[in-house]
Amino acid sequence: MGKLKQAVLDFVREDFNVSFYGGTLLLLALAVTINYSPLIDIQWVSGTHGRWEWLLHYVLLYGGLYYATALLGARGSKVEYLSNRWFWALSSTFILIAILPKVNFLQFVNIREHGEWSGAEKLFVHKCQFFFHQFVLTATFLVALKWALAKWMPLDLGLRWDWNKVRPYFLILLMVSPLMVAASFLPDFQQAYPQYKPWFRNELAFGLSNALRSAVFTSSYSSGFVAVEMLFRGALALGMFRIMGTRAVLPMAAFYCAFHFGKPMGEAIASILGSYLLGVLAIHGRSIAGGIIVHLGVAMLMELMGHLQHALR
Repeated sequence: MGKLKQAVLDFVREDFNVSFYGGTLLLLALAVTINYSPLIDIQWVSGTHGRWEWLLHYVLLYGGLYYATALLGARGSKVEYLSNRWFWALSSTFILIAILPKVNFLQFVNIREHGEWSGAEKLFVHKCQFFFHQFVLTATFLVALKWALAKWMPLDLGLRWDWNKVRPYFLILLMVSPLMVAASFLPDFQQAYPQYKPWFRNELAFGLSNALRSAVFTSSYSSGFVAVEMLFRGALALGMFRIMGTRAVLPMAAFYCAFHFGKPMGEAIASILGSYLLGVLAIHGRSIAGGIIVHLGVAMLMELMGHLQHALR
């Protein structure tokens, strides 16, 4: 645990710049305010009618925050990455990979074609397929990209496992667990979790019990976190570290915050620090295994607390 703490301190000491970190925090404060303020209507940006409107929305949101933060970090950086074509090619590709599941690219099942399904059945399929779809698309594109670029630009996704290096992450998970339990008493948490509410509308789906549907959804939901770690802590932190040096982490964390818009505001804000720390540790250990342990553990605890809060009501 002490080695991880020292790794973070050494990283911050090397990377910290007042204008970079301060400017990024101001940028994120503005983005969070715009997204969560009840006084600001952003529907004109996102659109509500089709795939292309949502694609534009995510390009502006994800790409805007990522590149704005990267531009802030370019000043005073030890690495001149803005003139590196690989920076633009890879970062834009990673942003696109993050967007594709959001716009249902190559979705497995088109729910609209199954008019015979009840509302509960459509909701169940939609919830389950999104995360598995996210995992398949992300893993497929990233592994294919790593293979295709092997001769020109080695892409490190951090797909390594060393038990001695991942053991401290279980302690990290234990340390943050009380925060998740405390957060479960907040109204916005109880509205958002669990992500799949099998009791919704009190309808059965495909004749499956609530417990079985929850188990199926949890399997799908878990795969989504592997995809997220591959993309953010793997490609955008560890992979881009080769091009950007330490400046790779904070733009990734800003992007990750935007990725949480739509979830409770506290979770979106907390994701900034959490993503930053996991990114630093992924670079330190050259592995995303620890991030998967922490991220998946936190997610499962939040799901469990969501179910318990419902049962206690």
